[in-house]
Amino acid sequence: MAGGGGDDSGDEKPLWKQILAVSFFIIFNIALNEFNSWALTKDRWPGFHFPYFYTMFHMIVSVSASFLLQWLVIKPKLGGPTFQQLWDYKQLLIPMGICTFLTNGLNNESLSLMTLFLNQAIKATLPMPIMLFSFLFAKKTYSAFLMFVVFFLCLGSVLSVSYKFAHNQGGSEIAGVVMCVVGMLAASIKPVPVMMLTSGLQGDITKLEPIVVLVYDSGIAFTLMLITWLCLDERQESIAYLSEPDTRAIGIIIIAIGSTMAFAFNLSNFYFITLTTALTAAVGGSGVKVLLILVSAVQAGVADPVSWCGIGTVIISLCVYTYLTLENRKPPAPDKEDTDKRVMETTPLVKP
Repeated sequence: MAGGGGDDSGDEKPLWKQILAVSFFIIFNIALNEFNSWALTKDRWPGFHFPYFYTMFHMIVSVSASFLLQWLVIKPKLGGPTFQQLWDYKQLLIPMGICTFLTNGLNNESLSLMTLFLNQAIKATLPMPIMLFSFLFAKKTYSAFLMFVVFFLCLGSVLSVSYKFAHNQGGSEIAGVVMCVVGMLAASIKPVPVMMLTSGLQGDITKLEPIVVLVYDSGIAFTLMLITWLCLDERQESIAYLSEPDTRAIGIIIIAIGSTMAFAFNLSNFYFITLTTALTAAVGGSGVKVLLILVSAVQAGVADPVSWCGIGTVIISLCVYTYLTLENRKPPAPDKEDTDKRVMETTPLVKP
């Protein structure tokens, strides 16, 4: 729910607050990804490979975080969430919640089948489906150079994992790749209903504030994850895991730590968006991706030159993509003729 990020309204925020916001955003983003990868990896201790059960608690703390922010920081103009409001906005809220369910659920499930490095290499290509869906649904066009940069971003991602796939001897990682790709596609579709909800709709329905949308988003995703958990073998396995004396303690610890970090990440993400400028938000977001790719590559033992060339291509493409998207956000310079016209229109008439 972060959105484009940044407050460029001209209000100066204290530098120490900006530094804290950026620091906590980076720390909790990397820590949550690393922790999820460790906890959910299959066939390795602690063997807590229950992604939907685990992610349900993340959705609960997301709802709690949004209510806390509404109570302490932001007072929604239309009031808090209601069932009537959910019904009025159902055509956008339900697809958005489904996208969140697929994004978080499948991403965490993929982490139980694949390394964090492979997961991050796939998710680095997110600008490609975002551009595609923005073109299809919002009729947004892009420059040839930006499309060229995104192409090289995808090419670098493929090269970075080509050696690993050439030596892959099982089908579990292929299944993880499919889950990660589907989750990424859902993540690229999600901004469309979010934009329509927070930017205003045609007709008499008023736009919703992001903090209110977050409640519906996490609530719908939690409901879908609960249904999925109840229908899968994961339900019996997770209950058995927590019932077993040897694994009960570590299971509770994983849920507690993961949920706490998810809560802290939601809060840090909110302040990261509200306290920093668009430049800081974009650079910080790209910086986290770069750090995750580099750290996870070292952890995965990537050593061949082709993979590192691919990683280098991804990093350079991400930097160029961030710069270009920031340039596109800048408002166009006012036309001189229009400026002169406005000056003339505001000049008072001379009294006779």
